[in-house]
Amino acid sequence: MPGQFIAATIMFLVTIGIAGAFWLPALNVHYKNALVKFYWMGFWSFLGGLTAIAGAQAVLVILGQHVERFGGAMLSGVSTAFVVFVMFAWVRLTLKGLSASLKK
Repeated sequence: MPGQFIAATIMFLVTIGIAGAFWLPALNVHYKNALVKFYWMGFWSFLGGLTAIAGAQAVLVILGQHVERFGGAMLSGVSTAFVVFVMFAWVRLTLKGLSASLKK
């Protein structure tokens, strides 16, 4: 049992470290355009959130909890939302760039 808690603690700390590392690009790069900044922060926030959810699921599985179905559903939902967010951002930023270039 103590080995299980040690493994869960290590996994928890690794999850915090990696999820926190996803915030470094979001916080260290500064954009003047608010729209670009919003999508940049959102992109890295989604990646940090996905990492946190996956890590939390792994910690609970190590501790013997049966969270595979719920955790899988959460990961699936957030992954789908991430893809939709990135696709929407790509279309919106592309149209904004095209409209700005056509105005010149």
